Amino acid sequence: MDENKKCMHKETERQRRQEMGKLCTTLRSLLPIEYIKGKRSTSDHVYEAMNFINHLQNKVNQLQAKRDELAKVSNLSNIRPENESSSTTHLPPLVFVHPFPGGLEIICSYSFRKSAFPISRVLDILLKEGLNVVSTTSIRRDGRFIHTIRSEDPNMTVTDYSELQIKLMEAISSSSLQETLPEPEIC
Repeated sequence: MDENKKCMHKETERQRRQEMGKLCTTLRSLLPIEYIKGKRSTSDHVYEAMNFINHLQNKVNQLQAKRDELAKVSNLSNIRPENESSSTTHLPPLVFVHPFPGGLEIICSYSFRKSAFPISRVLDILLKEGLNVVSTTSIRRDGRFIHTIRSEDPNMTVTDYSELQIKLMEAISSSSLQETLPEPEIC
């Protein structure tokens, strides 16, 4: 009877080890190669899985913050002042600067009915800061231009994003082209 218990215990333990082995193999298959490269032990794989999960959580948090800020810019078009029928012409220029891996994303928004601002000024400021512009996207929505600029900072020279944001905001606000312009024709 004692020997029967030992056999049952051995069999249960063997099944447990097999199940753990299968689960570890599945976990290892879900990890990107850079997280398991050179790692052989199960504890290393579990540790790297934890690192990968933390990395993904940070990414989710960054994307949520970016989504929220983009929603703010987008929701500005839904704000209507009491006296005006135009939705966002009364709002001041807005600038958001966000870091992303290898560079920055800058979002500038301003009313085209209240000012004309050449985007080349923003690009010039970014070049003077040592940033390489990778892409720009411009849209017009509800009386405002919204420019999204992605730039690389290969040397990571810009660390104080608020200072850059202030420079860009001042450049847009103090534009010498602050004059009322006719609304552009819709093609």
